[in-house]
Amino acid sequence: MVTDRINFLRDELNKLGYNYYVLDNPLVSDFEYDKLFAELKELEEKHPELVTPDSPTQRVGGISTGFEEVKHKYRLYSLDNTYNYDELRKWYERVEKECGKGIKLVCELKIDGLAIALTYKDGTFVKGATRGNGIVGEEITQNLKTVKAIPLKLFEKADLEVRGEIYMPKTSFEKLNEENLEKGEKPFANPRNAAAGSLRQLDSTITAKRDLSMFTYTAIVEKAETIPQTHWDSLQYIKKLGFKTNPNIRKVDNIEGAIDFCKEWETKRFDLDYATDGVVIKVDSLACQREMGFTARAPKWATAFKFPPEEISTKLLDIEIGVGKTGAVTPVAILEPVLLAGSTVSRASLHNFDEIKRLDIRIGDRVLIKKAAEIIPKVIKVVDTPEHETLPVYTPPLTCPECNSPLEIREGEVNLYCSNDKCPSVIKAKLEYWVSKEAMDIDFIGPSVIEQLYSLGLVRSPIDFYKLAMEDFLKLELVKEKSASNMYNAIQTSKSRPFSRFVTALSIRHVGKETADILVNEYPSINALAGASIEDLSKIEGIGEKIAKSVFEFFHDEENMKMIKEFEQYGFVFEHNAADRSTELEGMTFVLTGTLSSMTRDEAADRIKQMGGKVSSSVSKKTSYVVTGDNPGSKLDKAQNLGVIILNEDEFLELLNKK
Repeated sequence: MVTDRINFLRDELNKLGYNYYVLDNPLVSDFEYDKLFAELKELEEKHPELVTPDSPTQRVGGISTGFEEVKHKYRLYSLDNTYNYDELRKWYERVEKECGKGIKLVCELKIDGLAIALTYKDGTFVKGATRGNGIVGEEITQNLKTVKAIPLKLFEKADLEVRGEIYMPKTSFEKLNEENLEKGEKPFANPRNAAAGSLRQLDSTITAKRDLSMFTYTAIVEKAETIPQTHWDSLQYIKKLGFKTNPNIRKVDNIEGAIDFCKEWETKRFDLDYATDGVVIKVDSLACQREMGFTARAPKWATAFKFPPEEISTKLLDIEIGVGKTGAVTPVAILEPVLLAGSTVSRASLHNFDEIKRLDIRIGDRVLIKKAAEIIPKVIKVVDTPEHETLPVYTPPLTCPECNSPLEIREGEVNLYCSNDKCPSVIKAKLEYWVSKEAMDIDFIGPSVIEQLYSLGLVRSPIDFYKLAMEDFLKLELVKEKSASNMYNAIQTSKSRPFSRFVTALSIRHVGKETADILVNEYPSINALAGASIEDLSKIEGIGEKIAKSVFEFFHDEENMKMIKEFEQYGFVFEHNAADRSTELEGMTFVLTGTLSSMTRDEAADRIKQMGGKVSSSVSKKTSYVVTGDNPGSKLDKAQNLGVIILNEDEFLELLNKK
């Protein structure tokens, strides 16, 4: 019967989703999952009367006119916090005074995300809301349904409210900001802001495209087969129901054990793929929790230890203006060098001129800098000093710092742009991008070489690289015959790069490496891609009208097409053969670390993708293999801790050749 098949598919997809998104342990390949999902979707479209709210197909999303306020059934309290271990000891003394000696505690990492409350009736997700002020929040049920770590149906029929933290992994945050910058949109300040902004989209299909996840940290159980008596048991119980809980938790005998946990994670947290700013410490006994109760704003039985902030002040020496390959003019802070989160920082992002104005940043100020998601240095505020008001207000440039052409504002974008598409900085930025690892991956040709080639009039366009002779390289400073030979051969070798690399290297506005992959999979030759209409391009998943228009305009520019014809004359073949791809590594995820001797990491990644595998930048439980070369980084330690299979270079090559 249709009903039986639909019920089977829902249960199977919920189970597979739980293993993938909660346990990080995929049971089937993405292809097999997608087949089951497509079958369920088709059956539900034919029988709409059988669609239920807990069906996996209901994660897709839709348009909302706004968010309604909702009063929480159970208040979401704040937490008292401290940066001081002695304060933690005093808190524990108060706990022992009320509940007796030797009270056990549970330590959990404090996730820097967005607090939410989820309501389940008979094991089905019925409502989700933001924390708000703790008493009233906003209902965002439809958006939360798109977060795959949130179960729509539990493994047990229970009535309960769970509390969790929605977060965006650091790798996803970096990717989202790169995409925003490519589109000329403002980047998010940190993963927390990105997660909050994603959850508050009126169009939940946008939320569905953002890589959000959730850690659940407590539950108020109203009706269930089991009623936990301790917080630790509560965490195990909600994990059993199908929720994702943080694996980095620990039950300790006393406050000294909790302090050891805090000290341990003060540095280890930088290896995580999510932002955490402290440790939450809770009394384990729920009976003791009830006895201690709450203050006006926080539970007495819990506290948070906040890690020392990874922020530091330094002097802003200058604001340097850079011009990128799209013509975008961006300000960069030049700083008095300072040690921050393990590295020396002398430059930091200022994002755009609106940000400078908002923060009232002036050259000569003392500024506070931090690493967004512990990675990218950025200026976050001006330190209040008497000198600030005496410094001249910063005025954005009116002309390009390179060619003196007027700067222009483009509709719907925050960046200023150089109006001259022949600007030397734009041309050199495009040339640098052409030779980069992400694009044509040409060794030995760096910014200083490009600067010299440009100054001598030898290279003005990417095609000019392929017109160079050995003698041309010998004209460069400090370049001898061996170096000239290396440069020449590296350029010739790049002719054999995959078609998708060539499309990436063209610097088409809004088209990066991933978008190029999507385009060549749909249009496997240069003629097919150049002949595509805006309408056809817009229909491709992951493209959209803005990118489609940019691609169309690029291939309908006479100079660009003339350049592409020249590339063909120099031996380039613009075809992508999907048949060359295999499925031998399908369902496997690889992480590469260290230096390989037989190939670059990019070449290794291409081989993996060619065989149907995936390459990730971070290690998790769902990583199939970590491939190590010389001088591997912290990813190797994480793989060992998680029990992920580690391959040396020989074992990796054997795996590739065996398949």
